[in-house]
Amino acid sequence: MERQERRREFTATVYVLNESREALLFVRRRNPPFLGYYLPPGGHLERNETPDEAALREVKEETGYSIRLLSSTSRESLEEDGVQVLAYPIAIQLEPIDEEHDHIDFVYLGQVIGEQEQLGEGEEGGIWLSASQLDDNPLPASIRASAKRILTGERCLEAWNGFVDSSLSFPA
Repeated sequence: MERQERRREFTATVYVLNESREALLFVRRRNPPFLGYYLPPGGHLERNETPDEAALREVKEETGYSIRLLSSTSRESLEEDGVQVLAYPIAIQLEPIDEEHDHIDFVYLGQVIGEQEQLGEGEEGGIWLSASQLDDNPLPASIRASAKRILTGERCLEAWNGFVDSSLSFPA
């Protein structure tokens, strides 16, 4: 039996904290997989786009919010002429999507900056969920678990080996 080669696509996802860092922003999926579930904003990288550029763009397109990525840009990065240091994601994971393809997902932590802008027709803009609201809404189990760790501070500096900005503080 011949093994079918799976297509792999690059994506970026962002767990977006509100200004008080007490809730995360989610968008409802309108297509499979996870139809009807809430997920963090994210999507495919466009041609010639870096993962962190895609993360910022996807959040803006899906929710109307501008954000800053809380991931650090370096841990002893090599500084060279013409080299751009990118933000470190909090995770890079291979996600099976369907029978034919996978996503290589760059997962970031971000925080809103400013007010929500007007969205295009048909865009929902997302929903803010606090730790106590996560169990009452449709989220995949792995997303719910990650969101709880972020909002309770269990998954911050120690878990990410110092990649998150040193100014990052989570609610008690």
